[in-house]
Amino acid sequence: MKNPGFISTDDIIKTYLPLGFSNFKIEGRGLGSAVNLEFLLYYLTKPEYQLTVREEIYLDSMLDLF
Repeated sequence: MKNPGFISTDDIIKTYLPLGFSNFKIEGRGLGSAVNLEFLLYYLTKPEYQLTVREEIYLDSMLDLF
């Protein structure tokens, strides 16, 4: 991502953890549910499982994402 406020998982591992940072806030209050879901998928799901998890969540009719 090209947003200067975005911190990638590589940035966290290579830059911030060695500096002693251990807690990170995931943006969310002002954004839509689908955007929050994408943030959670990015940070909390292994890359090889992101598509599978995304499909399962979007196909779950119990969720109101939009």
